[in-house]
Amino acid sequence: MLAPHRLILLATGAGLIACAATTRAQDALLPGPHRLTPPQVVYHLTLEDAKQRAITTNKGLELANLGIQANREATAAARADYLPKLLGNVNYFHFNSNLGVVQTIRTGRLGILPVGSRSIAVNAVNQDSSLAAITLAQPITKLIAINAAVKIAKADEQIGQAQLAKGTRDLLSGVAQAFYGLHGAQRIETALRLQVGYAQQLAQANPAPEIRVAAIEAKQALNQVHGQAVDIAEQLNNLIGLPAGTVLVLEEPMPPAPPVHSADEAASRALACNPQVQEAMASSQKAAAALQVARSEFLPDVNIFGSYFNQTAAPIIQPNFGAFGISASYTFVDWGKRRHIKYQREFQTAQAQRNVQATIDKVVLEARQAYGNFEQTNEALALASELVQARRDAEGATKSPLAIQTAKAATAKAELEQLHAEADYRVAHAKLMEVIGLL
Repeated sequence: MLAPHRLILLATGAGLIACAATTRAQDALLPGPHRLTPPQVVYHLTLEDAKQRAITTNKGLELANLGIQANREATAAARADYLPKLLGNVNYFHFNSNLGVVQTIRTGRLGILPVGSRSIAVNAVNQDSSLAAITLAQPITKLIAINAAVKIAKADEQIGQAQLAKGTRDLLSGVAQAFYGLHGAQRIETALRLQVGYAQQLAQANPAPEIRVAAIEAKQALNQVHGQAVDIAEQLNNLIGLPAGTVLVLEEPMPPAPPVHSADEAASRALACNPQVQEAMASSQKAAAALQVARSEFLPDVNIFGSYFNQTAAPIIQPNFGAFGISASYTFVDWGKRRHIKYQREFQTAQAQRNVQATIDKVVLEARQAYGNFEQTNEALALASELVQARRDAEGATKSPLAIQTAKAATAKAELEQLHAEADYRVAHAKLMEVIGLL
């Protein structure tokens, strides 16, 4: 008889089953006339169809895509700071009193004083004055910080893409495991019904206590696996966007052999495409760019500019004129703020670099474990198939009716073990394909 803990392996996780069970429990608490009883719909489902439906209907992936688009806009905005800025400025002043006058002489053509020139009094600054300016400014030393800001924005974009890839991979892995779990549970339930029938026939022919116990245990296992099949079906319906209560008819042949033949090859493929490694590397690049910004704060802020002015404040000078030049500023004392920020960025960079190596080690370990588990389940499936064939051969050699019934029961049990081994193989295969990026 199969131990109950073997059946638990068919579930996609205790949390998922508990969620589905809670939903049914809440529905059961409603009064009879108000209880939700959706009509049962039969849906023929393949694994590829389930994956496509999950990707299409999942809200989390849609939000992640929006986040990536926002990060792309941030990168484009950061790149725009490389270009010079065209600035406009207008000021208007009204002074509460006259600010004084000056004596000047009106010149003639070509700046030559005409005969009989007289000095005239003009306002030093008009009581109502305006100053307008248009300036084209190009940063110089800030280009270092701008380059770092572009790197940070690009790293955020890469992190968002890696998180989307990880979310997609986790979703598809969950769908595959739920699909294979339900596929195995349905086949095991069918086999258990056959085993229960054999056990009842044996109990009728030979009502020995141990045979009765075996028949009762078979019924218990059937009840347990039926409940798990219902829970997994509800969870799979939720993952792929089908209405609750949809009856799923799964159509899936045995998956092909994975394209890796050793644990080292699996680890190499996993490192090449793992989104966690990509996210860790992007975070390291982001930390290095932040350190670059911190170091640029020790440089003076130098800008090249060209300006055009229009003024009505001082009548003694011309109203329109232009200028170009270089401006520079530097903070000499900030009480160690820049130094401490630089140290902080250095520690964060070192932390990010170590996280890259830790993530690589983790991914390599997961890949090697996934390959080892796949090999183990593959061998277990081969042994279970051999045992089924041996049981069938032994069944053909029996003569008496009681021995035939006993042999058939043993064969049914071996076939049930084979179904468990096949379910374990499918789940291990899906996990390995996820790790090497082929899910």
